[in-house]
Amino acid sequence: MKIYDVEIPPDLEIPELDEKSRAEIDALHDEIARDRAERQRQAEMSPYKDWGVPRRQACEPAPAPSAPSINVDALRQLPLHVRAIFAYVLREHVTR
Repeated sequence: MKIYDVEIPPDLEIPELDEKSRAEIDALHDEIARDRAERQRQAEMSPYKDWGVPRRQACEPAPAPSAPSINVDALRQLPLHVRAIFAYVLREHVTR
């Protein structure tokens, strides 16, 4: 298994997440997406959307984000249930 192209050693157990926890995470994800969409909608409608942004920052492009990575030693220290949550949340970035 790989997460973000980092090989997860076979001796590091990452169990499957139970159905209830999956449903809770999916519901939270949906709620966060709705909140972000609403904040975006409100920001686009605001007549003050450009206030408070220094002119220089408004003109300069944002720095490129660094590539995500996984710390296997830190992952080993997590409880099994937390590892399962971690793998489920990052499921789009898990390869076998």
